[in-house]
Amino acid sequence: MNLTTDDLTQGEFWVVHNKHSLDMFQKHIEHLYDTKGYVTLKWKTGKTRTHKQNNALHVYCRQLAEALNDAGYDMKKTLKHETEIPWTTELVKEYLWKTIQEAVIGTDSTSSAAGEDYDKVHQVLSKHLSEKFNIYIPFPTR
Repeated sequence: MNLTTDDLTQGEFWVVHNKHSLDMFQKHIEHLYDTKGYVTLKWKTGKTRTHKQNNALHVYCRQLAEALNDAGYDMKKTLKHETEIPWTTELVKEYLWKTIQEAVIGTDSTSSAAGEDYDKVHQVLSKHLSEKFNIYIPFPTR
């Protein structure tokens, strides 16, 4: 069984990618049912983003936050328009990345995104930021 920190808050998950892992998953579910009497399952098909891509997204958001702050572009909050709010990794992810991801692939869940979706979102976000603010951050490869 493979667990990541994202999945610990959502419960356990199992990646089935060959006959052996399918057999092991079936045995695990049977064991859970036999011992607990009730099992709820949720599944996804196709590959989602990798742990490496998730880490790269966070590096990218941090680097972009730093670049926006260094260039003097703060985040204006609706409480007071004159309040300067520096960008953080979380704010970049929430207000820039997820907003564009929702428009591009139809969901703002970064854990649901497929690996190739990250490229699509990065292209749209990078084009906008480079044209409007002259800021470009390549997506990390490590």
